[in-house]
Amino acid sequence: KTHRVASFEALARWDHAELGSISPAEFIQTAEHLGLIGQITRSLLTRTLEVAKKWPDNYRIAFNLSPLDVTSPEAAIRIVAIANASGINPKRVRFEITETAIVSHMDNAKAAIALFKQFGARVAIDDFGTGYSSLSQLHRLPWDYIKIDKSFITDILSNETSEKLIK
Repeated sequence: KTHRVASFEALARWDHAELGSISPAEFIQTAEHLGLIGQITRSLLTRTLEVAKKWPDNYRIAFNLSPLDVTSPEAAIRIVAIANASGINPKRVRFEITETAIVSHMDNAKAAIALFKQFGARVAIDDFGTGYSSLSQLHRLPWDYIKIDKSFITDILSNETSEKLIK
């Protein structure tokens, strides 16, 4: 309604000198496979929060977490420690967790979400509708937002079923 910026989303991108632009789907998956995703998450989160602290206090930041970031209790604790050490108001932070992270390790994901919310951050379930979670599983989690996968939105004007689902 106000046409004002309210929030930014931090997205990891990699432009390799020889290979060119590498898709996040490729390098994030590779980093997870090699056990490097935690290090990447911590580095990017630190840099993101440093930048966000310079913005007006009413601007929020969304930060995507890897499934491994939310299925490891130690990783979730480190993420909160970084956010806390940054000095940023936790209400300005939204952690985004993919549906697949939740499905694969429901108990650990639930504990991580509770920790993020205890810190004061918001939590979004990202890409909902691409995995196998059910509404009953979502009902068990203390999330703040659901980001519906774009596949439900792209044909909303021409597909009655998509329109009904979104409504």
